[in-house]
Amino acid sequence: MIPLANRKILSRFMLFGLVVTLYDMILHSLLVVIHIAFEWFELGLEEIIEHIFHTSRQQSQIIVFYLLWLMALCVLYYLWRTLPGLYNRFKTQLLAASSEYKAYIKDYWSEQSSSQKIKWLTSFTVSVSCLAFLAFS
Repeated sequence: MIPLANRKILSRFMLFGLVVTLYDMILHSLLVVIHIAFEWFELGLEEIIEHIFHTSRQQSQIIVFYLLWLMALCVLYYLWRTLPGLYNRFKTQLLAASSEYKAYIKDYWSEQSSSQKIKWLTSFTVSVSCLAFLAFS
């Protein structure tokens, strides 16, 4: 019998494996569902406009087309107004996290002995040399 904690880990690992191997099918299915929902919304809007305003099919399609353009422009305007604030907030959070990480790395490096620093530099030099050899050969 598998303990509960191991079952959770195993199920998450299997789910991750499925997502990694089937991401294209999952993405395609998601896009198909979004497309069907959009078409359903558009057809419903056409039927409502036809019923309320007693228009023909072509007239209601033209009205829906311009309504969808208006909605898209409203969304773009909202994004245009909110994205600079989101960008500035993200930038300040990123700068704070990077300065905190730099301080952590600096403290970690100062705590290391000379032999550990030599090991780090040697490992870094060898790994960069191997990457350069693989990239340029």
